[in-house]
Amino acid sequence: MPLPPRLEKELDELRRYHAVNTVEEAAWINIVLPTFALGEGFTVDSSDLLLRLQPTYPDAGPDMFWLEKQVLLKNGQCPQNADLIEFYIGREWRRFSWHRRGWNPSIEDLSSYLEFVRRRLKEKR
Repeated sequence: MPLPPRLEKELDELRRYHAVNTVEEAAWINIVLPTFALGEGFTVDSSDLLLRLQPTYPDAGPDMFWLEKQVLLKNGQCPQNADLIEFYIGREWRRFSWHRRGWNPSIEDLSSYLEFVRRRLKEKR
């Protein structure tokens, strides 16, 4: 099944700055950005980042994100709302149930969602 045209275009733009892998399933499009920089305050400097999108993207925007399960705060504690480990595309992932309020597909895209992820990782709550 081909990716939605807008998603394909956004992924091409992301590939200018990040390695990007996609794995399609029946009801989801999995996007993995390897070695995504986490910033300070975590037990590791980077992690693979997983985004799971519905095939109706951009109408249905991203919700939550996943990092490798070893990602913890420097003090060894689990980040708030990131205590569940889930299995997708053959791997275990730590789910960050950090929801962005509202999604407007006419002005937002994957790049703006990644900015949300970076901002939330800086907050570490």
